[in-house]
Amino acid sequence: MESYPTYSEERLLQLIKADDYDAFEELYSRYFDLLYGYAYNVIRDKEVAKDIIQDIFTWFWENRQQWQLTSCKGYLLTAVRFKTASYFRSAKVQESFTQNLKNAPVLYPDESLELEVKELQQLIESLIQDLPDRCREIFQLSRFAYQSHKDIAKKLGISEKTVEAQITIALKKLRGSLGKYHYLLFLFL
Repeated sequence: MESYPTYSEERLLQLIKADDYDAFEELYSRYFDLLYGYAYNVIRDKEVAKDIIQDIFTWFWENRQQWQLTSCKGYLLTAVRFKTASYFRSAKVQESFTQNLKNAPVLYPDESLELEVKELQQLIESLIQDLPDRCREIFQLSRFAYQSHKDIAKKLGISEKTVEAQITIALKKLRGSLGKYHYLLFLFL
C-alpha cells in the first residue's frame, strides 16, 4: 500500500500526472487549509473561499496532463490570489478587494517561482500591448478597470456585441501566443 503522507510534493505530482487520484487527495489535504485561509483572509466569505479552492483543485486535477510542475505550493497560492481577483472582478466589489489585496501577503516558497510568475505577467502584459488599439482598450477596460460589457459599450459608443467580440479576439490571441502555457491564462485574467 502507498504511503502518501510520507511522499515529497514532487513525488505526489508525478503520481497525479500518472492519474493517481489518491496522490491528488493527499496533495489536497496538505494544502486545503493553507489555500482556504489565504482566500478567506481576502474575501471574508467562507462559502466563496471554499468554492474558489474547490475550483482551483478541480482545474488542477482536470489539467494534470498539461502542467509541468515539480513544486506546486507557490503555484496554488498564486492561483488563489488570481482567482480571488477574478471573483471580485465578476462580483463588482473591486474597491474593497483592492484594499484587501493590498493588505494580503504575497507568499512564494522561493525566489525562482516569484521570478517565473513575474516573467509570465510581463509576457501577458507585452502580448496585451501588441493587440490592436481598440481591442486592447476594450480588453483593458474589461479585465483591469473591471467594467461591464454594458458600461464599456456605453463609454465607447459601440454595441455590447462588439465589446464581447473584441474581448473574444483578445483572449484568442493571448491563448495562441502563450502556446502550451495558454492554460495559465485563467490565473491572470
